[in-house]
Amino acid sequence: MTLSGSELQKTYEDCVESCADALYRVAFRLTGNPTLASELVQETYLNAWKSLPTLSDPNKMKSWMFSILRNQYSKLIRKESRSVSPSELIHEAAAQTAADTEAADEVQAAIAQLDEKHRMPLLLVSMEGLSAEAAAGILDIPRGTVLSRLHRARQKLKSILGLTDDSPQQTLEASE
Repeated sequence: MTLSGSELQKTYEDCVESCADALYRVAFRLTGNPTLASELVQETYLNAWKSLPTLSDPNKMKSWMFSILRNQYSKLIRKESRSVSPSELIHEAAAQTAADTEAADEVQAAIAQLDEKHRMPLLLVSMEGLSAEAAAGILDIPRGTVLSRLHRARQKLKSILGLTDDSPQQTLEASE
């Protein structure tokens, strides 16, 4: 499907409006810092705008935006890893965010301990409500790999949070 310049711009504006909150939530969960999350989303918008002519299917713009966000986050981690480790950055940022409840802070810290390959499927599927298919498209991996990583991420979170299969999972479920 080929759209004219004005139609593509309108589609972009609609996408920005409809997925702004979801992009910010994912960015915040990745960084643990509201300022970094906002910057990450702005960089996502900027790169999406610059690359708009290369978008092959405007119907997949939301997935495309999440892919750009993921790539921008990877760039941020590479840049920050030269001076500060990603876990230090995330823990420092999480410490600055005192507005969250203690349980939410505990879950955020647990999520921060997950490696990126497990964190991203968890954020996209469990917290943003995307389908495994959509997450697979964003992450550029097979659907089965998304499901496998999602399962492992949940198991690791249970372990980090000290939850067992017999204990209540209120903390974990409240964050999802």
